[in-house]
Amino acid sequence: MKSFLLARLLFSTFWTLAACLPAADLTSPTEAPASSSARLGLGAHDDRRFSMKYEFGDVKLPATQVYLNAVELSARYAEMDFLGRAGIRQGIVLPQYPQVEIAVIPAPPARSVEVRLVIWAMYGAILEMAFGSGFNECEIEILWEDRLVAHLYFTGPDDSVLRSRIRNVTAPIPGNTTAVSNAAPQPVHANIGAFSWKPIYKPRGEMLNFRDIFILILGGIKVVAIHRMDEKVDGPSRIGSDIIGAHIQIYLQDRRVPRNWPPYFQYAHVLQALRRIPAWMLDRRKFAEFFCSIESSMRPVGMMFLEKGYQPALAEADGNVTVA
Repeated sequence: MKSFLLARLLFSTFWTLAACLPAADLTSPTEAPASSSARLGLGAHDDRRFSMKYEFGDVKLPATQVYLNAVELSARYAEMDFLGRAGIRQGIVLPQYPQVEIAVIPAPPARSVEVRLVIWAMYGAILEMAFGSGFNECEIEILWEDRLVAHLYFTGPDDSVLRSRIRNVTAPIPGNTTAVSNAAPQPVHANIGAFSWKPIYKPRGEMLNFRDIFILILGGIKVVAIHRMDEKVDGPSRIGSDIIGAHIQIYLQDRRVPRNWPPYFQYAHVLQALRRIPAWMLDRRKFAEFFCSIESSMRPVGMMFLEKGYQPALAEADGNVTVA
């Protein structure tokens, strides 16, 4: 089992050429150029006391299903209290993507794990697979101050060894934790307006790399998770990465000041849009610059752009920018 603390994404110089989705195998990792930092990292809002250890097996996993399951599970954790704790008994397998199971299991004797650590670990695991080790079944140890706090598993349908470890976790979950399952996610707060959206491709927009879309979306979920889902979006923001050279911009409807009466533009709406973008593009077999109008209770409240290009120097000069 190899062990290392991921270097921070914020200071990475890694870059890739954005391109349309090729017909070739999507599971092959892309090697970072020699000038890049030694290991891709977790970006802003993380803690250096957090680290991960990996053990990869020989069983290959379909990259597309790894990405899609990771986005959905990350979004479900993001709906929880970021500083709270969550327990889980078994892995999540989305019915439409059954070839990959992802499970988070607290390390005994603990019966729960901090939500933020799971979100960081999911993002770090996908970076490691996409840019380094490839998409194979794996067991990941989540560490806090070098102490094991949880296991993160990525398995295939025929991986009986890892699946037996997941299924054997039967300890009851304490009442002050949240259980994650295959059930449809429930609203976290009653005062969040009903979400709807109107997505379109940007006219004459540039093509984006399939892998980079998922990395950017997972980074966006990681940033949004810091906020309460019923918290109002109070102004424009940008979530970007110099690793992949792309960014997401979020605006209030017509770029106006926040509404003083409902329906509001809330972080739950941002999260719902983020979790839908990958599957929406995959269904159309087109990965390109993108725009959507976001509605709350059938009222337009916000806008989101996913665009190619990112300039950290300009981003740091903007007070409403978050780097993932």
